[in-house]
Amino acid sequence: METLTTLLRSRQPLVVGSAGDHKALGHVYCAEDCDLVELRLDRLGNGQEVHNFVERQRSSLPLLMTARHPDEGGMNQLSKAQRAELLTEFLPAGRLLDLELQSLKELGEIWESAADTGMIRIASWHNFDGCPSREQLRDILEEMAAAGADIAKCAFALAEPADLQRIAEALEDTPLPLSIMGMGSLAPSSRLLAADLGSALNYGYLGKDATAPGQWPAKLLREAISCSTSP
Repeated sequence: METLTTLLRSRQPLVVGSAGDHKALGHVYCAEDCDLVELRLDRLGNGQEVHNFVERQRSSLPLLMTARHPDEGGMNQLSKAQRAELLTEFLPAGRLLDLELQSLKELGEIWESAADTGMIRIASWHNFDGCPSREQLRDILEEMAAAGADIAKCAFALAEPADLQRIAEALEDTPLPLSIMGMGSLAPSSRLLAADLGSALNYGYLGKDATAPGQWPAKLLREAISCSTSP
């Protein structure tokens, strides 16, 4: 845990491989593929195939547990109780937890339980419709820091190239390690830019299906970041 925590605090760009379809569960991923594996439990559920994957994968790479809220890209219209049940079931196998900023109150027991067990906590915010103002983004990050998040994650739609400036501005002066990315047609370039500027966690997908608009395949993103950050 200490090695991962140190890496995150150093703002070294790490790649998260997001597993959101069952085709992603047939492999054991290693450091050549990504640095962390995110389980999108809202997509995957809690069947035996998922449990088998967790048991195989947890000794290879750290697992990040997520059951996304329907308003922020979550699938299957899961209720608060269903999301809580999934997260509680898989929390012992995870080293990181991602909860939306809007969910920190209604799932507060899970947020605090993660802290009690030493998990790294990510507070996230997603806007699929537009790009926030600089002031709005600053306020969101300050609220995440006040809630005790170890990492902030912000993903939002980019309508025009000028919106890329928001990523650079956010990474200039952030109160905690920040994972930031764009979605939409400009997403691929925005994700590489963010990694170059110090985005802590950079998301690509495992398997066949992206879990957000404009994601790279995780291994390809890892290779691109490695090339762009090499001396």
